[in-house]
Amino acid sequence: MVVFYYTVKALRDAGFNVIVATTDKPDLKSYEDVVGEPFPEGVKLYSLAPFTTRMFTIYKGFILTLAFRRFNYDVAVVTHGYAFKAKAPLIYYMHFPPVLTADPVWNPEYSKYSLKHPSVSGFRGLALSVPWWLYSRPYEFLVKKLYKPMLESATRILVNSSFTLKALKYTLSTFKVDATIMDKTRIVYPPLPRINEYVKARSPEKLYCAATIGRFSPEKRYELILETAKLTPGVEYYIAGGIYGRVSRSYYEKIKREAPPNVRVIANIPHNLKLELLSKCAAYIHTMVGEHFGIAPLEAIAAGATPIVPTFSGTWTDICLEGEYCHGYSKAEPRILAEKILTALEKPKEASLEHIEKFSPQKFAKEIVAEINSLAW
Repeated sequence: MVVFYYTVKALRDAGFNVIVATTDKPDLKSYEDVVGEPFPEGVKLYSLAPFTTRMFTIYKGFILTLAFRRFNYDVAVVTHGYAFKAKAPLIYYMHFPPVLTADPVWNPEYSKYSLKHPSVSGFRGLALSVPWWLYSRPYEFLVKKLYKPMLESATRILVNSSFTLKALKYTLSTFKVDATIMDKTRIVYPPLPRINEYVKARSPEKLYCAATIGRFSPEKRYELILETAKLTPGVEYYIAGGIYGRVSRSYYEKIKREAPPNVRVIANIPHNLKLELLSKCAAYIHTMVGEHFGIAPLEAIAAGATPIVPTFSGTWTDICLEGEYCHGYSKAEPRILAEKILTALEKPKEASLEHIEKFSPQKFAKEIVAEINSLAW
C-alpha cells in the first residue's frame, strides 16, 4: 500500500502525468487513513476488473497485463502484481519473488494452500484443505511459467530489502534466469508514513509492556504471544490491529477469548492510540517469520521501542541491522520469546534518527523519481 501511494505522490509532485491502473477500485479513504493526507490530485484512475471481489486474490496481479496494452505511456511502474512486456521502459518493484510466495519455506503463510496429510491433520483436515489446494495449483503453474519472462521484461527491478534481494538471487539458477538480472536490480526501501509523528512521540519514560500491531489473521501466530504472556505475568501485553473479513474477525475473537489477564486485545486500533502504545511500551513483538520488510516493526523502532523479531526476515536484516537495534529469535517458542522480551525490557536498543531517516518518504520519492528520469529521457 505505502509503496503504491508514495510512488504516485512522488511522480505527481515531480510534475508527471500519472495514470493509475488497478485490478480493483482503490479505497482512497483507506490510503488517507494510513498516510495522514489526501490522495494526490490530478491522477487518472482506472479499474481493470469489471467489479470488486475478494475472491481469487492471488490471481489478480495477472490482470495488470491489460494495462500495458490499453494505455500510452513513457514509463511503466509496477508496485503490486507482476511485470509483463510493456510498450515502454518498465520498473518492477518486487516485494518478494512471486515464485517463492508459493514456497512454504520462504513464505509460511502459503502453507494454508497445501494439501494436509491425514496422519497430521486428520481426514477432516485433509477434506478442508482440498479446495484451497485446487485453488492454488493453477497459480503455482502460472507463476513458475511466467517468472523468467517477468524478470527479463523489466528494465529495472527494485526490491524492498537485502532479504528479498537474497531470495531473488536464490531463484535465478532454479528458473534458469541469467545472473546479469542482478545488474539492473537495487534496493529501495519502502517509506514510513507519518515518520515525523513517530519520532516526535518518542518518550524517555518507557512502560514495562510489549506491543504488537498487525491485522488479525492466523498467519500472524498471535497464539505465540498468549503463551509467552503466561510465562511472564509481570509484563503487560497489547495485541492490536485491523479486522478484515469473516476469517479475520473469527481469529480476533479466538485470540481475545484465549488471552490471559495480562494481555489486552484491541480491534481496529486508531492511529493516535497506536502511536501512544508504540512510544510508551519498551518492547515490540513481531511474530511473522519470513517477513519481507515490515512496516509495523519500523513504526515501532521509529517510536523508540525495541523490537523482538524473527531472524529469518527482512525486518532483521534491514530494519534491525541484524541485532543493532533489535533482539532476534530463530525458534518461535514461548520460552525463548519470553527471554528475549525480558532482555529487551531491561536492555533497550533505541535506533538512531539517522537510521530512521533511511525510510523517509522524501528519500523514497527522490529515489523513485531518479529511476524514472534515468529511463524516460
